[in-house]
Amino acid sequence: MSQLQFDYIPLEELDLWVKAIRQGDRPRQVLGLTLFDGSESSRRHPSETLETRAWPQVALPTLGDARTTWVEVWSVPADIGPVVHGETAGVSHVSSADLVFAWLTKPLMGPDVALELATQHAYDAVFHALAELGYPHPLRFWNYLPDILGANQGEERYRLFNKGRHASFAQHAPAIQNSPPAACALGHPEGLAGPLTVYVIASRQPVQPIENPRQISAYRYPPDYGPRSPTFSRAAVAQLGQEDALFISGTASIVGHETVHVGNVQAQTEETLNNIEAVLNRMALARRGKPWRTTDLRFKAYVRHAADLHAVREVILRRLGPSVSCHYLHAVVCRPDLLVEIEATCATSH
Repeated sequence: MSQLQFDYIPLEELDLWVKAIRQGDRPRQVLGLTLFDGSESSRRHPSETLETRAWPQVALPTLGDARTTWVEVWSVPADIGPVVHGETAGVSHVSSADLVFAWLTKPLMGPDVALELATQHAYDAVFHALAELGYPHPLRFWNYLPDILGANQGEERYRLFNKGRHASFAQHAPAIQNSPPAACALGHPEGLAGPLTVYVIASRQPVQPIENPRQISAYRYPPDYGPRSPTFSRAAVAQLGQEDALFISGTASIVGHETVHVGNVQAQTEETLNNIEAVLNRMALARRGKPWRTTDLRFKAYVRHAADLHAVREVILRRLGPSVSCHYLHAVVCRPDLLVEIEATCATSH
C-alpha cells in the first residue's frame, strides 16, 4: 500500500470516492486536497468532504473535460493511525505519522510591491508551523497567485514573489539549505483574481534534491531573471518507509537558463518532456536504482492559452502513450515566453 498517494477526482464524485477509500480492503484517509476552479461549481455540487474544512481553492480552470471542477486528493493508509487536523499561526494543516499537508491563503491587497512582503510573511508562517509541528522538511511547494506577470509598479510580480520567498528561505535556511524542495509558481488566467495560495507537503526527514544536467539550477539563475532567483530544486525524492516519493517541479522549455522554441507550443512541450526525462535519468544515477518510467507518473500540465490544449495534449499522448495520467489546467506560466509547464509526481515501492 502506498504511503502517499494522490488522485484527481471530479468534484461531483468526491464524496463517493472518499467513502470508497475509507471502506476498502486497504482503507485510506485524506491527508490533503485542493479544489481547482471551485468557487461557483462547489456551490452547484455541495460536498461533505469539502465542507468539513476550508481546504485550498485555486482559480485555475480545467481544460478539455466537461467536468470542469476537479479535486486533487492526497491520501495515506488508515493503519498508520488517524490524521490530525489543526491550525498553527494561521496555517491550516493535516498531519499523519510521517507527513503533513499544510496550506495558507493570503489576500493580496494594495500595490504590487506589497506582494513581496505578503509572500515573505506567508512563507514565514508556513515554516514556523512546520517546525512547531515537527515536520521541518518541505518536500514540495505549490504557489498560485493572480497577475503573475503584471508590472504595474515597474517590477514584475513574479520577481516580487521570488524576493519575498527568498527572504523567508534565507531566514529558515538551517532546516533546508542542503535539501531545497520541489516547487512551482503559476498565475491565474487573465482576469481571474484571488489570493496568494501556498500549500506544501512536508516530512520529518529531508528530501534528496535532484537537478537537471540540461539546465542551470533555478537558484543559480543570473540576475537577468530578477534580483532574487527562484528557490527550489528541479525534483525531490523522499523516502517514506519502504517507498520513494518523487516530486518533479514545474518544468518548462528551458535549456541552460534560457527559454527555447519561443512561440512554438508543440516544440516547447517536446522540450519540457525532454527535461522531465533528463531529471528521471539523473535521479536513477543519484540513487543507483531503476529509473522511474514516465508511465509511473501522474502529470499536471499548465497551458497558457486554452486554444493550445489540443497541440499540447497531442504531444503528451504521442510521447507518453494514451494511458498517461495527465490533468490540464489553464494557467499563466512565470515567463512571458513560456506557453506550457508540466509537473509530475509518483510514489512507488522500490
